[in-house]
Amino acid sequence: MTLVGGETLFLMILKRTIWVKVSPNGLNATLKKGNHILFWYSCWLVEQPLRVVLPHLFERTTNKLSVVSDLFIVNNGEITWNLEDIFGVDVLNSLVPMAHTSNPSTTVTVISEELRDLKVLLQGMVPDPSEKDDFHWNLTSNGVFTVSSVSHLVANAKDIAWTTSIIKMLDVIWKTNIPAKTKIFSWRFLINRLPLKDQLANRGVSSLTSIDCPFCASHPESLDHLFFNCHVTKEVWNRIYMWLGNDVILSMEDFKSFGSIQEKVRNTNVKVILNTIWIALIWCIWKMRNTIIFDNDTFCFDEVISNILYFSWRWISSKELPSRLNF
Repeated sequence: MTLVGGETLFLMILKRTIWVKVSPNGLNATLKKGNHILFWYSCWLVEQPLRVVLPHLFERTTNKLSVVSDLFIVNNGEITWNLEDIFGVDVLNSLVPMAHTSNPSTTVTVISEELRDLKVLLQGMVPDPSEKDDFHWNLTSNGVFTVSSVSHLVANAKDIAWTTSIIKMLDVIWKTNIPAKTKIFSWRFLINRLPLKDQLANRGVSSLTSIDCPFCASHPESLDHLFFNCHVTKEVWNRIYMWLGNDVILSMEDFKSFGSIQEKVRNTNVKVILNTIWIALIWCIWKMRNTIIFDNDTFCFDEVISNILYFSWRWISSKELPSRLNF
């Protein structure tokens, strides 16, 4: 993309770090060479800057204005992300290992979880050092920035990318009382942008040792299989559905559909509660998936169910909504 005034204007904006002020819905970057994309401030991995999605890691980074090309190494065509250059050895060799002790502090646990989330996001990124980074201004048809397009920032950007039903569900997610990184995850889930093995394989990621589901190991990992069709996750849905009891007024199939919850549940408080539980459920499935892949752990039903109930309780109770659910 060429911004108004050419590359010189863009470089001037970059050097003065005015990108910090650019709305995440306005300017998106597609990673190629990586020398013009700010690792923490640009929108290149998800729909918001990483400084927003991973705030605890951002606080501890050694260089908050690093460009992406500073942080990966290309060796014989293989890409290696240099996490030590991002955080320094104090985070990687001290704080993060402490998360595996019997009683880690809350801060250390959060840092460890955010580092794991970052590894998941980076897993699907394949830089191309031979090509220039590409930038797209979402609010114009040709991707070129104009001042007049700014006033239409949110609405136009969404209309370009998604259907009306998806937009409505994304708006529900954004208004739900959950942490920012969980909102970003839920958005990526709804638009099928999670770094799942089938998508990574389609992108030509060569570091995959297997594309099998980490839960059952008998089917390729895809969004539908991992979250809904795998016999392991089906049991998770069944247990939560049974726990809800008479408080859920939907069939199992409707409960598993975020869109059906919006369409068929009339009571506002009940809808908010079911939305929150639905998000907590898919979030905990995702966290368990990453624990198995990156920590060589095994699936634990009790842990997943306990986490779903805990996150549901924490997020619902902060809204002080009336509920008869026994957390």
